[in-house]
Amino acid sequence: MPEATRRRGRPPGRDGGETRKRLLDAALQLFAAQGFDATTVRQIAAAVGVRDPAIYAHFSGKQALYDALLAEMGPVSLQVHDIDADEITAGTPHEAVPRIVDRLLDAWTQPRAQLFASVLLREGAGERGLRGLAELIDLARTRLAVPFVRWQDAGLVRGDLSVDQMTWELFSPLHIARFLYLRSHDTDEAAARRVAAEHVAFFLTCVTTSERSPS
Repeated sequence: MPEATRRRGRPPGRDGGETRKRLLDAALQLFAAQGFDATTVRQIAAAVGVRDPAIYAHFSGKQALYDALLAEMGPVSLQVHDIDADEITAGTPHEAVPRIVDRLLDAWTQPRAQLFASVLLREGAGERGLRGLAELIDLARTRLAVPFVRWQDAGLVRGDLSVDQMTWELFSPLHIARFLYLRSHDTDEAAARRVAAEHVAFFLTCVTTSERSPS
């Protein structure tokens, strides 16, 4: 079918976005099945039904595919990156923090995210290593810094703790729950949510001010 006919009636750029997603899905399945090193660009292209050069219109290579999966489903999810600070700070920490964690767990319990958790445990962070993981965690902490600063100004969280420390203490233990309970073929969502809820309750007890916390 001629290209002009095939594209008739489709929004510009739609095929490119769909192809990119299919490449990521194929790479994820292959990384999970046989490992990063054993997977080739040719295999990823074949799984999608395109020629090898088509990959390079979207990614610079196999490592770039892995990095894109890491950014989407690694230590922190893009679901959390898109938080609205005004919406969050409209409520108290006791109202907002559990909702933030629920969003994170909702993202981590998706089948693709669980599959990538298994890949990440086996493959690590790729060529960028721990530095890449740290950058992703810092990005999420930067997004969460705004509501924590506002809560400090309102006297809702302790002023003697740094915002960086509070966001770190909120996020870090959650990843233990993820990698223990939310892996492909070895999932216990109820346990993950129970551990996360216990952590959130403890965290809020530690960082909120007693006079402004629920009795």
